[in-house]
Amino acid sequence: MSVEDAAAAILDIVNENMHAALRVVSVERGHDPRRFGLVAFGGAGPLHANALGRLIRSWPVIVPPSPGVMSAFGFLTSDIQNEFAETYLRIAEETPAEALRATVERLIAQADAWLDSEGVAAHQKRFDLYADCRYYLQNIQVPCRFTLDELVDGGPCTFLRAGFEQAHRQRYQFDLPDSPLEIATIRVVGRGTITGVSLVEPPERAAGPDAAAAILRHGRVYFHGAWVATPIYQRARLRPGHVLVGPAVVVQHDTTTVIEPGYQGSVDRFGNILIEEA
Repeated sequence: MSVEDAAAAILDIVNENMHAALRVVSVERGHDPRRFGLVAFGGAGPLHANALGRLIRSWPVIVPPSPGVMSAFGFLTSDIQNEFAETYLRIAEETPAEALRATVERLIAQADAWLDSEGVAAHQKRFDLYADCRYYLQNIQVPCRFTLDELVDGGPCTFLRAGFEQAHRQRYQFDLPDSPLEIATIRVVGRGTITGVSLVEPPERAAGPDAAAAILRHGRVYFHGAWVATPIYQRARLRPGHVLVGPAVVVQHDTTTVIEPGYQGSVDRFGNILIEEA
């Protein structure tokens, strides 16, 4: 095996491993990845993104302007939050709504005190309520979201079952209608909503799809067993409206984006590169 074929094989194995991880959070949770786009982030994400989109059939593949700092961007745009949980271990059909409400209100009080300590104003607070449920004597737990308004009557907590069975069926393709439903854990997520940051559209737009002005140089890149003449683009020179026909490589300080032969990337109005089949 040549050095080039060995390197390509290493990439293939890495891509298949990441493909398997993507299936865990999509197909194995009952979601069809063909209904979703795929966002590439991190320093190495855009290098593999086109291949992963091809393997899992998610289009478009979205490469943000600065993938290497997407985690920091997430911190700037995410709410402040903390989770407060309590093991419950009661059968939903045998648990009065008032008993569950007492536990929930105690957890809300803890979350509220924490948000106060973080300086969150009252109008910026939000509390999300979850019951992690499972069929009795089973080990598969499914989070079921509910509200305080559902804990007002004197009946049992049977309202949790419909949401649980829908989510369980979506993930695992079966249900156990004769099995009692056990509430394993009660969780309250206290959130402090923040304004965050806004995406800004670049002031300049391309005159058309031709991105030749953004070419840094031409090189030879190994695709599918052969060296292919490939333009190397400078990300900072790309403008909304530009189209990059694969094969192409886009370089920038924090990452390298690869567009395979048979695919193309178009730059949207926020500077994202959207990779799709040509």
